[in-house]
Amino acid sequence: MTDTQKSPELLKAESHAAALASIARSEHEPTPTDTVTYREEFNPATGRSRLIPVAPVDTDQELADKLQSIADAQNLSLQVNADDDERQKTFDQLFPSEQRRMVEEYWTPIITKLIREHQTAFDDVEDYESSEGTYRARIQAEFAFNLKHPDIKTLQVQGDYHFNTLLANGLLNIESYKLCERRSNGGGVQIVNGALAPSQGSFTLVYIPGNVPNVMHYAQSPEAIAYSQKLYDADLQRLIQNRKAVSVKLTEAKKKARDQLSTIQTFDQLISDSVKRAVNKK
Repeated sequence: MTDTQKSPELLKAESHAAALASIARSEHEPTPTDTVTYREEFNPATGRSRLIPVAPVDTDQELADKLQSIADAQNLSLQVNADDDERQKTFDQLFPSEQRRMVEEYWTPIITKLIREHQTAFDDVEDYESSEGTYRARIQAEFAFNLKHPDIKTLQVQGDYHFNTLLANGLLNIESYKLCERRSNGGGVQIVNGALAPSQGSFTLVYIPGNVPNVMHYAQSPEAIAYSQKLYDADLQRLIQNRKAVSVKLTEAKKKARDQLSTIQTFDQLISDSVKRAVNKK
């Protein structure tokens, strides 16, 4: 594109970018050794000022790099704008049928992809809603198994010796509670005859009220039901929000495609407008 074809705004922007690049280049030029820069420093105690020589700072290179980066970014932006202008001119010179074909070729894969995503998002919500019972039953079972109910009590024991000591001192009994499970926390290591050997490790003692049959009984407790409802609602809202977002993208894409097509004259419109202009001239 020649300078005569460029808009005043484009020429002005190119000039600004060139100036930035020139400043950046000048920062790389060596400073004469006999040139000294001073800064003024005021002393409030004496009421006098003095000039202090300033050594070249290390940030000169950083400033040059920054200016060059800005200039490069502006040049890239100018090139993109120039390319867009060139593409628009090429598009405007096409026949209406070719313009419509280009618009359709651009938007068809985009809209087709969004339609698939939109359908998938709808299916995800429907599938999730239809499986509410199964999902919440699993969450409630995990709630009970992971000992999240407030009525469940636990005691951490560091191996058999610790357990036997607690047992001998009557410290394993909790009033109105019963011991229902002993869960291993994973094995440990110990030294036997100077060598490492696996040991039983620590474990967790699980206690529940005496009138409760087992830990999984709490899967149907009000606390477990409320917990599963909270998680289910949160996941459902996430899926619904995703469905809405995809729906908005699809609607916007269709609107942009329609708007672009609406600006392209049909052959009938072209003939009609030509006839109207010819009649008006008479």
